[in-house]
Amino acid sequence: MADHVADHAGLGPLPPLFDTPQHWRPAALDADNPHVARVYDFLLGGKDHFRADRTAAELLLRANPYLRDTCREQRDFLRRAVRHLAAEGVKQFVDVGTGLPATPTTHQIARAVEPAARVAYVDNDAIVLAHARVLLTDGGPGTAFVEGDLREPEALLREPALTGLIDFTQPVAMVVTGLLHFLLDHEQPAKHLRTLMDACAPGSCLVLTHGATDLAVELARATSAAFRQVSIPCQARGREEVLELLGELEPVEPGLVPMAAWRAERNPTKTVRERQIAYGVVARKG
Repeated sequence: MADHVADHAGLGPLPPLFDTPQHWRPAALDADNPHVARVYDFLLGGKDHFRADRTAAELLLRANPYLRDTCREQRDFLRRAVRHLAAEGVKQFVDVGTGLPATPTTHQIARAVEPAARVAYVDNDAIVLAHARVLLTDGGPGTAFVEGDLREPEALLREPALTGLIDFTQPVAMVVTGLLHFLLDHEQPAKHLRTLMDACAPGSCLVLTHGATDLAVELARATSAAFRQVSIPCQARGREEVLELLGELEPVEPGLVPMAAWRAERNPTKTVRERQIAYGVVARKG
């Protein structure tokens, strides 16, 4: 018992699982317009989506028939990145814009390596919030779901559900996958990322994927245009623009690379390489 306490010194007692704030009410649910989290759920073979989401996904697949593969590669990148950080000693993860739960979840991945890992899931969509509160109960008291928005980082960092679970004086992994290419420049994604990472202790990391303009250029262009056609704003960015989002964070090996190539268990095939439309990176705060 003493060894257990020493190993996790600095992390306080855990709050109750999904302690719903007093007077909490879910946001209004919009089933008539596609939402990217539900579109991704459909593409990954999930069941939590509406007709508008399915219609949007079918149009996206006509523009990019390999988009399901891209979604799976993003989940694989998340698995490799979280496992790597947990093995490096990171015990806290904040999954921002998590979307609907997909298997394996971030807490399942982290705890396969570090059983004491704490994971906070953040999203701003009503159906995601409702489903996560039901589907993530296997996470136990070290898991929380937080209603919040990357575009309002100061408010997110004040959320009791987040600060009650995550100790920002200890290293944290901020996981932001499949999100930033849906924020346009005027929404200042770099500024919001910097605010989040400024709140984190040295040794914290950012886990990031981002749609690219300079990988599989024609396919990437068609995909971005299709998102815009279904009224989902999309702004893919080139390599230098993605690096600028990292600010002073230092990419860990192998740096910013096509998503499927980041610490891959086996070398991606030529076909996979030719269809890459997103970058992946893990970057550390000094």
